[in-house]
This record gives sequence, C-alpha cells and structure tokens, in this order.
Amino acid sequence: MPFRNSSIRTRLLLASTAVQVVLLSLLLANSVRLMNDATTASLDTLVSQNASMLHAMATAYGEQPSYGPLQDTLGELLADSDKGLIYVRIGDSTGRILLSAGQTGMRLLPPATAAPGVGIGEMLDHPVIHVRRPLLLARNEVGFLQFGVSVSVLAKARQSIIQQGALIALVEIVITFVLLSGIGYLLSNKLARLLAGSKAITDGYLDHRLPDDGGDELARLAKHFNIMASTLQQRVSELQQAAERLKTSEQRYALAMRGANDGLWDWDINTNRTYFAPRFCELIGIPEDDAATNPEPFVSRLHPDEVAGYRARMIDHLRGDNPQFMLEHRIRQPDGSYRWIMTRGVALRDSSGRAIRMAGSISDVHLRKRAEEQLMHDALHDGLTGLPNRALFIEHVRLALGQQRRDESYRFAVLAINLERFHLVNDSYGHATGDLLLREVAHRLHDLLRAGDLLARVGGDQFAVLLNGLEGSTEALEIAKTMVELPGFDAPGADRTLHPKCRIGLAMSDNERTDGEALLRDADNALQIARQSDDCSIKVFHASMHALALNTLQLETDLRNALTAGTLSVHYQPIMRLMDRRISSFEALVRWEHPVHGMIPPSQFIPLAEALDMIHELGLLVLRRTCEDILRWQVQTGSDQIPPVSVNLSARQLSRSNLADELIAIIKASKLEPERIRFEVTESILARADGPASNTLRQLRSAGIKVLIDDFGTGFSALSYLHTIPCDLIKLDGSFVGAITNDSRLRAIVRRSIELAHDLNIGVVAECIESGEQATTLNGMGCDFGQGYLFSRPLPAEEASRFLTPASKETPP
Repeated sequence: MPFRNSSIRTRLLLASTAVQVVLLSLLLANSVRLMNDATTASLDTLVSQNASMLHAMATAYGEQPSYGPLQDTLGELLADSDKGLIYVRIGDSTGRILLSAGQTGMRLLPPATAAPGVGIGEMLDHPVIHVRRPLLLARNEVGFLQFGVSVSVLAKARQSIIQQGALIALVEIVITFVLLSGIGYLLSNKLARLLAGSKAITDGYLDHRLPDDGGDELARLAKHFNIMASTLQQRVSELQQAAERLKTSEQRYALAMRGANDGLWDWDINTNRTYFAPRFCELIGIPEDDAATNPEPFVSRLHPDEVAGYRARMIDHLRGDNPQFMLEHRIRQPDGSYRWIMTRGVALRDSSGRAIRMAGSISDVHLRKRAEEQLMHDALHDGLTGLPNRALFIEHVRLALGQQRRDESYRFAVLAINLERFHLVNDSYGHATGDLLLREVAHRLHDLLRAGDLLARVGGDQFAVLLNGLEGSTEALEIAKTMVELPGFDAPGADRTLHPKCRIGLAMSDNERTDGEALLRDADNALQIARQSDDCSIKVFHASMHALALNTLQLETDLRNALTAGTLSVHYQPIMRLMDRRISSFEALVRWEHPVHGMIPPSQFIPLAEALDMIHELGLLVLRRTCEDILRWQVQTGSDQIPPVSVNLSARQLSRSNLADELIAIIKASKLEPERIRFEVTESILARADGPASNTLRQLRSAGIKVLIDDFGTGFSALSYLHTIPCDLIKLDGSFVGAITNDSRLRAIVRRSIELAHDLNIGVVAECIESGEQATTLNGMGCDFGQGYLFSRPLPAEEASRFLTPASKETPP
C-alpha cells in the first residue's frame, strides 16, 4: 500500500533502480562464476604443472643413491614464488619420509586436500592445497610424492576482482539512481503541475493556467487543460451572472411587493361592487374595516375642482375612447387636507365590447407633485432673495401687455434698478456681505411697492419692478424716487453702516409694444444712461436711447477687437515738482482712437471694459506698453534714470488674489528696476485695511514698487483712515484744486491733509492744476507735486520724451 500511495516519480525511480540492481546482481554473479571457473582452471594447471615437474625430477634423481642433488634443486624451486610451492615430501610405501624440502617444522604430513579439478570452495577454505601423488622408487617400490601449493595469490586476485566488480556495480546503481531521479523529475514535474492545476480548479481558482510550451504529450495535455479551464471559467461566470440576475430580480420583486406604493382596486361594473386593497385604504386615509364596496364614496373624496375631469376621463375609457384610464388628482384625507395620487385602470370587456369589469391601482405621487411645484417655483424665482426671476417677470409683463390690449386706458411701467457700487462691497467685505446686502435691498424695495406691483431680481445686482395700474408717468417717477436712496443698515462683517443707492431706468407702456423683453430692454437702456450720469439717478426711456444702446453694443465689439489687435495706445501726463517745476514722474493713461468715431473718451470705454470684464487684460496691456516705452526712453537718453511711471489699477483687478504676482512678473520680464513703475488705486477701493486690495498693495510695496492713492478725499476713508492705507503718495482730487483759490475753508482742509500726510511720511500730488495761481497756492501749502493741463496734457511716448532732457529731470520722490 505505501508503494501504491507513493508518487509516480517515486515509483518510477524505485522500479527502475530495482531492475538495475537485479540486472547488475545477475551480471556480477555471472562474473563471479566465470572468475571462479578461471581461478579453478588456473589452480588445476598450477597443481598439474608442479606435480608433473616434481614427478619428473623425483624419477630422474631417484636412480641415484641419495636425494641430495634433488634437495638442492627443490630448495631453489621453493624459493621461486611463481610456482606457489610451499613444501615437498617424498616417502616410501611405509610412510617414511625420504626427502623433505620446505616447512621444516612440519612434523606430520597433512592429508591431501585436493587433486586435479579441485573446487573453488575448497580452495577458499584451505589457503594451502596439499597434493599427494604415487611415485615409483628404486627397486620398483611404490612410494608417494606430496607437496603443498599456496592459493593465497589466486584468492587475493579473485577477491580484488570481486570487490572491483561490486564497486563498479554500486557506482553504476548510484549513477543510474541520479539519472533516473532527474529524468523522473522532468517527466513528473509537468504531471505535478497538472495535479496542482487540477487542485486549483477544484478549489475554485478558475483563472489558474498551466505553462503549455513544448510539443510532447504533456504539453498538449496542458493546452487542453487550459482550454478546459477557460471554458469552465466562462460557463461558471455565466452561471454566476445568471444567478446574480435571478437573485437581484427576486430581491427586486420581493422588495417591490413589500414596499409597493400602489393600492389595488377591482370594480365589478355589473354589480357596482368594488374591492379595495389594504394599501388603497391606507393611501386615501380610511380604516380597512370601514372601506365601502361602493365606488361613489371614493369619488366624493375627490378635490371639487377635479370631479368633473375624473368623471369625463372615466366615461371616455368605459366607452372605449381611451385604451387606459390614467389621471393625477387630489384626494381628501381624514384631516381635511388633500394628497396627490395617480389613479390607473383598465376595463375588461365582453364580446360586444361593453365594459363589465375594471381593475387598477392608485399610487402616491404627493412628494413628486410637491417636488415639481418646488422645481417650478425655483425655475421662476431667485434662489438668493426668493423674488421672481427674469422669466417670471417677463411673463407678468406679457400679461400686463395683454391687459393693455383689452383696455387701452390701462397704463403700467417697468423699472430697471441697479445697485450702485455693489462690486465694492463684494471686493471689500466679501460675497457673504454682498449677498446679505442684496437680500436687504430686495426686502426694502418690496416694502415700497403697492398692492399689485411686482419686484424681481433679473441679474447680479439688478432688480426690475412692474408697476401696474398707473395714472401716468408722473406716478411712476414718484414711486421710482422713493427707491433711489434706501435706508442704511449695519451688515455683519462690515465695520460701518451701508447706505444702498440705486440707479433706475424707467420705461412706460404704450400701445405699440407687444413684447415684454423689449419693454425690459428699454428700461435697461435708460438705466445705462442713468449709471453714466453724474447728477441724475433716474432716466426715462425715449426712442433715441435704443439707438444709443445699439451703438454701445457696436462699441463693445470694437473694443474687444482693439484690445485683441493691440491698437489701443498709452499716453503719459507729467507730474511736476511744484517747488521748481521740474519733472518728477508720469502717469500712464490709455487712449483709444476709433477708426470711425475718432478719439473715444476714457470715461466711455473704461466703464465698458469694466462691464465686459476686460479691465484686467486692458490694465496688463498698459503695464507692458509702459515698460516698453521706459526701455525705449532709456536707450534714447542713454540713461537708466528715467522718471517713474504710475499705472492705474481698477477695483476689478485688485479683487484678484494673484494680481501682485502677475504685475511683478511683467516688470521682471521687462528687465526694469521695480522703482521705475508705480501703481495708482482709487481711495474708495481700500475699504478695509485687511482686505484683498490692501494685501495686494503691501506685496507690491515689499517688492520695491511705490503706491499712489488717487482721488483722495472723495471716498469713505477720511483723514482718520490715512494711517491704515498702504501707500507712498496721495493724489488730491481735482474737486479740491478747482476752488482752492477762492474757498478758505477748503484751503484749510487741504493744508491739514497735506500736513497729516507729511507727518506720515507720505508725499502729496495735486491733480487737475490748470492755473499758475493754483500751483502757487498749493506750493505755499507744502504740496509736493502737481499734475494738470497747466504743465501738459497727456502725450504720446514720443512727445513726452521732451520732458526727459537734463534740464527737466530730477530724482523722483
């Protein structure tokens, strides 16, 4: 049994070794037999030769009187080891020894142990063979001749040959064992892999594969094994997928049965009796025990507005006009509320086509209907303020237009309202405060409306109002005036009270308008005019505004093209030192010469660039052109000490978190020293000392770039905020300079501002200086620098270079 349970390799090895041992044993036994025969023959020959020789010698010497000569001869013969003689004795018939040679100590003659033909066994048992032969003595007496022959030489030779044969057989067995082990390993290794593969497949590892290289039977078997495993794996996978689908289907069915939202009903039309399932009773909110078998109580629970539709649909289906009855409707609950359900049903007809039975279900669709209503509400309302959005507002305007078509005396108006400077709140206090401001403005505007009016949010900071049932445009203007300046409120996150101010465009209805979008567009056009106005917050639409709006749209396109083509130019206005009227620096100002309209004022296209979100790209263009012109001036003058040039930054730019990195990168790329470039920002941008704008300016100053505050004195930050502003110079707004020679109180304010700036180590530049008297007055107050038409208008780079002559230069502040 152990042999049967052993591996094929082991059995093959043992069997092969056993066969080899048997064969070698037979071969060795035959060799021993042949060697024994050869040894026996050699011994017989040796004995015969010695016997013949000794007999001849004894006969020859026996005729002499004594055996003395023979004694000598035998001594020599015994000394010859090749003959193997040990002793020789000659005796007479009485046993008396006549001659003795060799083994002198032998007293008694041993009995003869062998004769010719002695066996190998006797030879091995007796190391000396004693041979006795009859010998004819003198006087014809018969004596004997006995001698001993040593067989040790033959025995040693035989033993050596046997040992060599056994050693050779053992070596051959070992070599055979090793070779058979290797061959057995090679043969059984693939079988072992097949066995391991079969076990892996049995254990469930269906992706197990065997190496199938080679062309022998085992390699072909491995290939077929792999094919079998792949086929098995595919079939098992298909079975598993089928089982999984079946399991999923069973689970889905079981779950649907447990959690079905449908209530089944079955109506026998002939008997007018109805079966209501428990889920049906649950959905309509009545106890199962109280469920009536008559369908009329169910109809009585329908919403009053839907009873007629329900009956009409049911009659159409029973008559065969509709293949299926399906209707979403409301059903009254025990608490008096209504719930949305969907009723489905199909009638069973007899051979004549008459409905005799009808079965169906009701489904709870209340949550879906509520979600649809919420989606509809969200689609038509603003998520932040909850106000109607643009789409709903336009729909209400369309309804108002329809009312006007039915009644020509009906008048209404549309207001387009924009929250002024709203982006500053976002940039300064964050979007959370901006959202709060929008909600507060929406609430306060809504409080100003009459019954029947509608307020909507139609854009980021833009609202629209529909004023219904007006007496005329005067009433609309009066209502609009109440919306211009809204009450202030304290917003969390802001360190001051916010006072919302609105710009309003008004469009009155007329009998010619039939499109709500057009009316809102007209109000928006009037709003754009109001936003550009310095003295009027409300504008009423008239026909020319539409043409102006079209012109603005064309101007937008032209501005985009000009910015892309790089046709905008940069002019430079010198800033002079008031003490000696020498050049101190320049301000870079962008200019646009339109191919059709000529020079477009910056006040017209700069706000346009802001609105189109192109102001940052425009600002970077001005900075690059400025760097190029400074480098050109350095080559032209042969000096790198060119007066610095200040470039304006907009509020929209300063809201960018990486603005400082962008600006510094452009300056470094131009190879200019940072001191050659300055940046100007308006005072109103710096609403917070820790805001994004202030942080950007601090980064610029850390890089060695000076900062100027433009329009100082016009914004929120009075002199008390000056110490918190990260700047090197301030520019007094032109509104201070224009009346400085005539207004003593204004001069006191300006003088105090200059003194305070100097105390803070901040330089002062006065803008819009147009007369020598103004320059002299400002110089007397200690103002450091001046800028205005008194010195020069903004000039192209080629003309501005005349200020770079040695007589005009000075070390910049």
